[in-house]
Amino acid sequence: MNSLDDKDRKLLAALKQDARASLVTLAKEIGLSRSATHDRITRLEERGVIQGYTIVERPDVSASFRAYLTIQLEPATRDNDIAPSIARKPGVIETYCIAGDIDILVNCAFHRMDELSQFREEIAATDGVLSVHTRMVLSKH
Repeated sequence: MNSLDDKDRKLLAALKQDARASLVTLAKEIGLSRSATHDRITRLEERGVIQGYTIVERPDVSASFRAYLTIQLEPATRDNDIAPSIARKPGVIETYCIAGDIDILVNCAFHRMDELSQFREEIAATDGVLSVHTRMVLSKH
């Protein structure tokens, strides 16, 4: 497989920035004609560099209930042992290991309150978790 040239890298970066950009916009951004840009996209698809186009449902966009969970761990528990598994759970937008009296901060969003409640209960039942507090988001500005 041939390596990517500068135009390919610029094209991929532009598509990452805006996957819905028109061929004309992409062509201007990378300095090629519309047809040459189309040919590059086709070639990148054939080589497997671009493998498909997907819709990613982001819970933070469509969810009705947003919250921040603050998690305090037992003294012998390391946040890096627990945070990665929390970050992979459905509904989690971001997970932070932080300094201070709170060890982990979780930004999460759910469609139903019972989903949030179940998620919170799962976290609270995790070995090494001392306490979990929920801060509901009332509005975003």
